[in-house]
Order: sequence, then structure tokens, then C-alpha cells
Amino acid sequence: MTSHDSLGEIRRHTALEIPVQSETVAATRYEPLSSDAPSPALLMYVPYHQDDLITYGAYDPLCLYFAKHGYEVIVADMLGTGSSSGFIDEPFTRREGIEPAAIVEWLAEQPWTTGRIGLFGKSYGGITALDAAAQQPDDLDAIVPIHTPYQGWRNAYSYGGLFEFLTIGMDWLTLMQALQAKPASIRDSDGDWLNRWQNRLEGSRDQTPWLFQFIDNDPHESYWEDKNIPVERIETPTLAIGGWRDPYTQDTLEYFEAIDAPKRLLLGPWRHQMPHRGRESAIDFRQQALEWFDRFLRDEENGVMDEPTISYWTEFDGGGSSAGQWRGRKTWPTVCNENSTNPPSDGETIYDKTDEFVTFALTPTGLSSPNEYEIGEVDAEYTFDPTVGPSSIDPYGVSFEPPATNDDDVRSLTFETDPLDNPIELTGTGEVTLRLEASVPDPTIVIRLIDLSPDSRGTLVSHGAVRGKYRKGLDYPDEMEPGTEYYVTVPFDPKSHVFEEGHSIRVAVGSSYFPVSLPTPHQGSFIVRSTPVDPATVRFPGRRMNSVDFDDSVDMAPPDESVPTSAENANGSSSWTTSRERVSDCVQTSKRHSLDVDLPHGRFSREATFEASVMADDPSTAAAQNEMTLGITTNFGEFEIVASNYISDNLCQLETTVELDGDTMFEETWRQ
Repeated sequence: MTSHDSLGEIRRHTALEIPVQSETVAATRYEPLSSDAPSPALLMYVPYHQDDLITYGAYDPLCLYFAKHGYEVIVADMLGTGSSSGFIDEPFTRREGIEPAAIVEWLAEQPWTTGRIGLFGKSYGGITALDAAAQQPDDLDAIVPIHTPYQGWRNAYSYGGLFEFLTIGMDWLTLMQALQAKPASIRDSDGDWLNRWQNRLEGSRDQTPWLFQFIDNDPHESYWEDKNIPVERIETPTLAIGGWRDPYTQDTLEYFEAIDAPKRLLLGPWRHQMPHRGRESAIDFRQQALEWFDRFLRDEENGVMDEPTISYWTEFDGGGSSAGQWRGRKTWPTVCNENSTNPPSDGETIYDKTDEFVTFALTPTGLSSPNEYEIGEVDAEYTFDPTVGPSSIDPYGVSFEPPATNDDDVRSLTFETDPLDNPIELTGTGEVTLRLEASVPDPTIVIRLIDLSPDSRGTLVSHGAVRGKYRKGLDYPDEMEPGTEYYVTVPFDPKSHVFEEGHSIRVAVGSSYFPVSLPTPHQGSFIVRSTPVDPATVRFPGRRMNSVDFDDSVDMAPPDESVPTSAENANGSSSWTTSRERVSDCVQTSKRHSLDVDLPHGRFSREATFEASVMADDPSTAAAQNEMTLGITTNFGEFEIVASNYISDNLCQLETTVELDGDTMFEETWRQ
């Protein structure tokens, strides 16, 4: 069957089917009409439904942009999702590289392509791009992965072994629960869509939900063994993208280091958002990606490899506004040592184990140079407070200025410098090393690095979190013996930031980053110690400056708006609310968003609410209630899919219902 929409110089085919093994991948094809000659092709392979949500609701402008510049663009439903056939028992297995690699070979054989293929995508689309490249298909010539993890467990757990509660447990898994039950919005006349959808619905009844799979398997367990992408096998030219406020910046640095191919890295101030739509700095990312593909799919000598290996954004003004500077360098600095959770590998590396770093000791009077710490001891006990976090996080999917951290800071152990006489630059991956004694075997240890303005407003610069059980690394789980002192190193997320003159640097030590991370459930306390002879320290790559002046700045153009940067047929809203019930000392957070999309073939809508709460005296009370409603209206009728779930320490429950014109077609509950 063939179906298409005419868009002037581009034709959108909405019923492309691609054979992969014994299954069928459904895809949308954007065909450039400016020439009758074959074109190079770009593939995005994702589980987010190419007939409505991922295309018309998000990536249609980017696909149109590439197609306008002479590329065939294919957005394909991953097997087991959307309009494709098949079923996914477990996510993130190596099939997710084998399948797009097979599509690459199929595309290369089509008469409408030149046989030169690229892959691009954000998050899951970046995972499949990396995974396909690791399969080394002959016809894959370039990839552009954006905000992408590469280790399977990172899709559920942080580097310190904490469950990613907000972004994964609450938000993403609820979305995938709803999408698993959603029918196609474009239906083939043969009715294959109906059989595929009904088979998937019925198969889900006996499937272990992904949420249960994730929470039942800690990051060191065998469930994750076949879910890491062998990025060291990648020989495909790679333009990698990461963001300071995205969860996967360290992942991006690590896979970028492992790739042995022409490569460049772009690190900006973004959340889980496309760089041409970034809040602090929206750049000409689409043009940069286009030039990358032009170089390696069309052999154009356009100078893309003359740019810095790493282009990155250094933020000023406390990190709370758009003030900053784009800069370039060859390597990424780190002070990670052999005790860190993820030390850089030996040999040739993008990491610079620099001796140029700034070090502070934790002292009874705050943060000071270790050379100036001569008297006094820190022996501070901290009682766990799992309500710390909501005043520090800037969640993706909503838009507001970074919050003041002060409410979280007063519930933490804090150490800070005097107001700075001169600016201090942080550029790299830093760490805090603590002498710590805990009352429980597996405490949560969270460090927040804060820029304190002259008017005492705190803004988060970076953070790190480690479960005590994983203080030696995720491959070496080892609970702590209560009452015994240990050295615990907590790496910070990578960052480039200037603490300006008159500002102070604050380090906050606590037991929670709620609701981003799920704290370990046992209430208790830990003691932080530091002495002049054996100080606890914070150190990071950087320098003390005479003035905020850089000689390595690079130009970064604003977005090319010849094609709109956002889907003009999609409208949405979002909100983020935090509150504290004073009597019970319970903190609540609520994230809401909505999206309405006018489709050429109907209408799509999404409404979602994610609510979490925890009591200050009991981390085991952490819980979340989440709900997402998807609506599809076409000439077939009106579908409504409702996915809800409840997550707590002692109960997880999922419910999914599907209605057509008000009549229930599917209903199921999963509980453990």
C-alpha cells in the first residue's frame, strides 16, 4: 500500500514497510523532490510512534529540514512498537542494534538512495544509532546521537546506583506503558495494523512490565549484562551531543572517548532538549548536523573536522540566566582517581587527568585551601532527610529559571567559601572525597555543588550521588559496616561554570536528591569527618582567574529558521509544583504536561501527571502516583488509552485501559 502527503518540494510517504528478519518495520519516508536522482538517506529508529507522536508532535520540522536539503529521511517504529510487527519482552537488548543495521542495508539497496546512510536521534534514537554503528554495517557512514546513554543500566539507574525515579520510573515508563497499548493512527487497508496491535495487547497481559524488570534488578545484576552497547566497536564518524542539565552528559563523554573514528562533541547548557531549541543558548544545530552528514555521506570538504574536538558552553552569572560563552578544546579535564566510581580508561583518551585543579578542604569554618586548614576538626552527624531535592532540580519537560537551592541547603550539611576576591573557573569532572561513618549498611550520599550569589541565593552547579553499597563501583557491591569509617568518593556531573567575584562556593552534603533519585529506604544517619592531617576535600579541574576572560572562544550561530524549529501543528503546556506539609513534614512534587497535535489524518492528544511524595523522617515512604492519557481521533473512531501506576517501597501496581468510542476494549492490572 502507498500513501503520501504533498508538501511542495517534499513528499511524505506514510505507509513505508521494511522487512527485517521475519518481521515488518513501519516507517514514514520524507522524499525530497528537488531532483530525480537518488539521495543519501537518514534514519531515526525509535519506539515512539512515527505516525503521530514522534513525527507530527516533535520531529517533523527536523525531518523536513534534512529533506529540504536533499536527504531521504526515514522515521521508523522499532519492532514491537507502533505500527511495526513484533513484541519486546525486554528493552535495550542487542536486537536494538541489529534491527536498525538491517534497515541501513535495506535502504542502501533502494533505487531512491545513493547507498550512503546516516543515523540520528535523541535519547532512545541515539541508543539505536550507537548500537547500529557498533554492528559495523557497511553502508552506515555517519551518526548523530543526542543526549544518549550507552549502558543498559543507565536507562534505570544513576552512576552511583540510585534508581532514576522521576525521569525513568515516573515519566518515561508511564509513557512506554501507554504507548504499548496505543493503536496506530494510520491504518493499512489490509487490516495488518489491527492484528499487530491486538497481538501486542494480549501479549502484554503475561509480560513482566518494564517497571518491574528495572526495580527488581540492581545495576550489578545479570539482567543488564546484554544491554550495554559495545561502543568501542564503533568506527562510524560521530557528532555527539550532550547537555549540562541532561542526565546523560557523563555517558556522552564516555562513549565519545571509546569511539575510534572522526568525531566531534558538542556540550551545551541544555536539558533533554534539542540544541536548536535550547533555553539558555539555542544554536544552529540543524545546520551543524547537516554539514556533518554532507561531509561523510556526500564527501563534501566543508571544514567540519577543522572545528574544535569539543565545543562547550561555560556559564556565568551564577548559572541562572543565558549569560555564558561558547569555547573549544581537544580534551575533557577530570580529577577522577582510582577510588572514583567511573575513572577514565588508560591509553589515548579525550580525558585530561589534569594537575590544574582547584581543591578545598571541608573545615569547621567552611571551605578553605587545604594548606590553610591548620586547626579544628569536623565531626558532624547528619540525620537522613529524604525531602531534600525539590528546591534544587530543574526537570526537563518544563521551562522555568533554575530554582533557589536554599530550602534544600538548610536541611543539609553545608560548607562554603568566603566571598571570592577573584573568579574561579570549573571546567571538567570534579569530585568530593569524604571520610564517612554510617549507621546503616547502604546509605544514600548526595553532594550538591552550589553557586551562592552575593544576596545569598543558591543555584545548583552540579551534583553527584552514590549508594554506600556501590562506593567501590557498580561491579563491586559491598555494604558498609555500621560504625566503621570509610573513604567515599562522589564524582560530580561534568560542567563548565565560573564562580564570579563576590560569589561563594558551597558544598551541601545530604542523603537525598528527591524525586530525581529514589533514596535507599532505611532511616539512619552518617558522620562526616575532616581534620588538617586527613581532610575531606572537594576538587575540580579549573583555575583561579584575574578576570572572566577566555582566549578559546568559538562562534556559534543562532538557529536557521528557514524551516520552523518547532512543530507548528502541536501545542502543549507544562507545570512543576513543589510543596511541604508542615505538620507531617512531607514534601510533594507534581509535574504535569499536555500536548495536542493536529494530524493530517486526525488528532492526537496527551495529558500526564506525575506526583511524588516522601516523609522527612522515613525514606521508605517515598512513593509516586502517575497517570498518562493518550487520545487518538481518526475516521475510525476515538481511542482513549489510560496508563496509571503506583510506585513505593512495598507495592508497585500498573493499570492500563483502552476505550474506543467509550467502550472498553482492553483492561489489565499488574501488581507486585
